[in-house]
Amino acid sequence: MLINKTILNGEFTFRNAEIQDVAQMEYVQSQCYPTLSEREIFKKHHFENHIKLFQQGQFIIENQEKIIVATTSTFLCHFPTHDHTFLEATDHLWLTKSHKKDGDWMYGVDMGVLPAYRGKGLSKELYKARQEMCKILGLKGQITVGMTIGYGKLKNQLSIEAYCEKLKNDELTDPTVSAQKKAGFIWIRPIFNYLTDPEAGNASILMYYPLSDKHKFNFQNGNIHLISN
Repeated sequence: MLINKTILNGEFTFRNAEIQDVAQMEYVQSQCYPTLSEREIFKKHHFENHIKLFQQGQFIIENQEKIIVATTSTFLCHFPTHDHTFLEATDHLWLTKSHKKDGDWMYGVDMGVLPAYRGKGLSKELYKARQEMCKILGLKGQITVGMTIGYGKLKNQLSIEAYCEKLKNDELTDPTVSAQKKAGFIWIRPIFNYLTDPEAGNASILMYYPLSDKHKFNFQNGNIHLISN
């Protein structure tokens, strides 16, 4: 089942991505992550492979002129039990080895909204649709590793470790991480050196958004273990 619907009073169309969208998806990516390492930015050939692998988990939002203004990319996996990098998680951006057809979690590896369209609730719509697809597919929920993109403004005042601790305690807000927490994601822990972006301090926050509150986690010997009541 694919999704295709109008949202926000008909101002935008939300749907699953198609092959003909990949050039515009690449443009959105380039505009949303200007300081991310070039080797960690999705290109159109990557998006094309994602769609072929798992079209149900690739979403776009377009305006009334049929211009794509927001995208998100996902794959299916089992709950991660140890720290990893962005390139490890994404099979070096291709998702071919990352995507598990029998996976019971949806891993959101990318979300971008063009700067001119931020503040309209589009990222919230993308998170909602991913959760809707989790229900359709009978998954346990979403996993994401949110970039600490707000660190750039404070990097001369705080270490990335201190920044993450303040985020955890809600003493600071971050454009990405705080929005994800507000959307329903639950904090697990920071992953340092997850990617190469100085504005994010090269870090990201591992979080999850379960469909049921019975899915919880704990730590043992530095590893993550999902437990159920």
